[in-house]
Amino acid sequence: MLAAMNAQEQEVPAVPEVPLISEDKEEEKVIKVEIVNDSSLDAAFPMGENELRINALSFLAATDINIFYERILNRSSSYGLSMFINGGDDGLDITVRKFAINPYYRFYFYNTKEYGARGFFVEGFSSFASLESESLQVSLGMTIGRKLINTNGFSFELYVGLSRYITESNNDLEVYVPIGIALGKRF
Repeated sequence: MLAAMNAQEQEVPAVPEVPLISEDKEEEKVIKVEIVNDSSLDAAFPMGENELRINALSFLAATDINIFYERILNRSSSYGLSMFINGGDDGLDITVRKFAINPYYRFYFYNTKEYGARGFFVEGFSSFASLESESLQVSLGMTIGRKLINTNGFSFELYVGLSRYITESNNDLEVYVPIGIALGKRF
């Protein structure tokens, strides 16, 4: 019976040797990647969330000083404050305002060419003004305009608006029309 068992035994195929992990492992390659600042993005949206401007038109036409501060919230909106000081030029009787503080909120409309708190805008504002008659006037109004800004952050702005005084006065003055050409710098 033992001989029959040996006859039935078959040869077991040889098991190939398993290579050691360290022998088959390839060397790891390290690829270093450097992130480069994309200058085209900087050109499209100049850095800075603050902007200072001066109304060159009111300064040249009537020696009035009209200074603006604007805080950019995002690509389509901002808020700010402007201050008007009458330069006292008696030759031109453009305004009866002596001093004014004007808070505003601005919404920018944009397309593929214009974005980043620039382009066509609509602004709602209020004005707290001291008049030559020593009265305080409060007004509410809207402005429309267009702002251009270059890659260095310098801005050019054209605007026109209409505002109605909401406080009573002995004055016949019921409306105020802000018009300007402003030059500024974003930082």
